[in-house]
Amino acid sequence: MGKVISICNQKGGVGKTTTCVNLSAALGILEKKVLVIDTDPSANASISYGFSSKKLNNPSLEFMDFTSVIRNNIISTESPNVDLLPYIEDLNLFKRNNGECKFHKALQSIQKSYDYILIDCVPFFKAKNLDILTSSNSVIIPVQCDYYALEGLHKFLKTIRFTQKKLNPNLRIEGFLLTMFDKRMNLSNQVVNYVRNYFGDLVFKTVINRNTKITQAPGYGQSVLQFDINCDGAKCYLQLASELISKEPILSETPLIPEDKESIFNTKLLSKTTVEEVENFTLFEKVLHSTTSSIEKKVIAFPKNFDTLINLQKAYVKRILGNCYKNRLGSNVWIYKINTKSFFKKKFLYLYFKDGSVSHYATKWFS
Repeated sequence: MGKVISICNQKGGVGKTTTCVNLSAALGILEKKVLVIDTDPSANASISYGFSSKKLNNPSLEFMDFTSVIRNNIISTESPNVDLLPYIEDLNLFKRNNGECKFHKALQSIQKSYDYILIDCVPFFKAKNLDILTSSNSVIIPVQCDYYALEGLHKFLKTIRFTQKKLNPNLRIEGFLLTMFDKRMNLSNQVVNYVRNYFGDLVFKTVINRNTKITQAPGYGQSVLQFDINCDGAKCYLQLASELISKEPILSETPLIPEDKESIFNTKLLSKTTVEEVENFTLFEKVLHSTTSSIEKKVIAFPKNFDTLINLQKAYVKRILGNCYKNRLGSNVWIYKINTKSFFKKKFLYLYFKDGSVSHYATKWFS
C-alpha cells in the first residue's frame, strides 16, 4: 500500500507546490508510481504539469460514487510514472457524510495503486488541511532559507500535534525540507544552522538550492527534471527522492517553537548573528537569554549598529526599542533618545519608515 505524504506549511511562498511537483517527478524517474493531488484553488501543481483546474458541470456529482469520480479524473502526465488529480472546482473533496470524510475513504482505495501519493496543500490554514493531515501517513514541511523562515511555523506544529493526539495518532513528520538556499548569503546559512540545531534528525540532509531553472520550468508546464535534467535544481530533487525512499519517518514527539521566541529569531537575532556564533552558541539558547534579559531590564538597550534596524517592521522596532520619544509626518518618522553619557555623541535617533518598515535612519543632536 502506498504512502500518503502531505506537503504543508501555513506560510505561503516556501516551496510547497514546487516541492510536490519536482519530488513526484524525481520519484517517478526512480521507478516509483506516484499520484499528485492538487487541493489548492490556484491549481499551481496542475499548471506545473501543463494542465489547468477542471470543472465537471455535473449537477448530480454529489450523489455519485466519490471514489469513481476521483479515479475517472486522474490524468497521466508526461513525467514518467506520475499521475495527477487536478484541482476540481465544483467537487468538494472534503465533504463529510455522516461525520466521515469522503476524501479519506476514497484515498484508502486509491492507495493500493501507487507507491507514493503527494498532496499539495493550501498555504493558509483551513479545515481541509486538517482533513488532509488526518488522511496522511506523514508530512513534509518546507522551510524557506529566508528572513521570515519560521513565520507561523509554531502554529503549524501545534496543528500537527493536535492531529496526532486527537485525529491521526499514526501521523509522522517525514522531515523539514530547507528550500531556496543560497550559499552566498549569510542569512541562508544562519537559517540552515538554526533549523538543523533545533530540529536535528527531523531535517532532511538534502537542501534545495535556489536555481533559476526551478522557477522557469512551470512556465513550460514541466517539472525541473523535464526542463533540464542536468541543472543543479534537478540534482537536488533526485537526491531528495533517494533520501525519501531510504528514510523512515521520525517517530519522536513533534517539537514546538515558543511563539514569543519566533519573532525575535526572525528579526533581532538573525540580522546580526554570524555563522560562527551559530556554531558555538545555538540560536535558540541565545533567544532564551535575550528574552529573559530584556524583560529584566527597564532601560532600552540600543543596538551598537543601527543598520540592524533596516527593513524591520514597526511592531518589531517597538518590541526592540520600546515606545518612541516622539513621531512626525503621520508616524512615518520615529524619534528615540539615545542613552549616552558622552557629551560628543549625538543624542537622538531618527527612524524613517516606508511601507511600514525602516527604510533608513539618522542620528542628530536635536529633536
